[in-house]
Amino acid sequence: MKSLNFFLAALMLITGQVIAAEQERWYSDEQVTQGEQLFRQNCSSCHGQNAEATPNWKQTDANGNYPPPPLNGSAHAWHHNLDLLRRTIRDGGAKLGGQMPGFEGSLSAAEIDSVIAFFQSKWSDEIYERWSGRFASSDLPSLTDSAVAPEPPVTRLLRQRIGNAKIDDVSETSVEDVWQVQIGNRYVYLLEGGKYALMGDLVNLENGRNLTEQSRRVSAVETISEFDDADLVIFAARGEPKATLNVFTDTSCPYCQKLHSEIDQLQEAGITVRYFPYARGGSRGPGYQHLRSVWCAEDRRQAMTDAKNKLFDDLPPGDCAAAEMVDRGYLVGNRIGISGTPALFKSNGEKIEGYRPYQELIPQILQ
Repeated sequence: MKSLNFFLAALMLITGQVIAAEQERWYSDEQVTQGEQLFRQNCSSCHGQNAEATPNWKQTDANGNYPPPPLNGSAHAWHHNLDLLRRTIRDGGAKLGGQMPGFEGSLSAAEIDSVIAFFQSKWSDEIYERWSGRFASSDLPSLTDSAVAPEPPVTRLLRQRIGNAKIDDVSETSVEDVWQVQIGNRYVYLLEGGKYALMGDLVNLENGRNLTEQSRRVSAVETISEFDDADLVIFAARGEPKATLNVFTDTSCPYCQKLHSEIDQLQEAGITVRYFPYARGGSRGPGYQHLRSVWCAEDRRQAMTDAKNKLFDDLPPGDCAAAEMVDRGYLVGNRIGISGTPALFKSNGEKIEGYRPYQELIPQILQ
């Protein structure tokens, strides 16, 4: 059985082919023209006249809800395949955690495609190419296709086998007849229409590209971009900013303390450090309460430095509203596969495992 699994894995690796990024856009000028009118009639009150939304779309309101995001390529719409974009407009955003109503009764399938064509016309060539490189849009089913269902059969099969873990939408890979689905923080590859599931990394042996790692990076970038600097503890670069390092940290972690002792060197090299809280062990972890105190402090940078140096006497109580970020950071960290601290992410989503001395870390960040 092991040899059979190895053979299947090798077959997937050997036959991997990358779809060329550059290709013509799938929609016509007529669709863009029609979509502009439909968008401004149905969508602009929330997403803006030109799909630009509002400047503070990453900040929650008093009820903890996020406002509608921009659809002009500056947010996350390009991370979704064409079918998911269609279904979200048709069915609404509740399944994705949003508040958007569904338009199934007011927009036809063709009109929904025109709306998508309009806001995709606002995407730069770079964003569109990145999107089209991830999804083979011409092969995706239409809303008029009876095979499209609220939960595809393959998702139901997965749920029967693995229980109630969060299952993301199935997406096509650049390998023929191989599909990818994210289950929690793991990636699973489906063969023969979902009859078989293979867990592990999918690598193109021709060019050495790890397709699974690409998906992990996209997921990390998308997740990290949900947070504003106001949510975090920021140590800004000194002089000309050259790079950003996102760090999931725990004040009780010895290697986190070591990394923080070298933060001056990172700042001097032009690197901005953005700290996310990640209490090992969750609310029962040794650094949980101190992280809450840091996020409640008037000067979070000083509080972080004090906590990393085990100077706890001047820390405030951790009972403010901002302390909720500690729980949020833990959940988000788990979602992108963090298992220990410090967990470091470059701005492109590349993960750097564990502590690195600044002499080694700085070149790695700036390369």
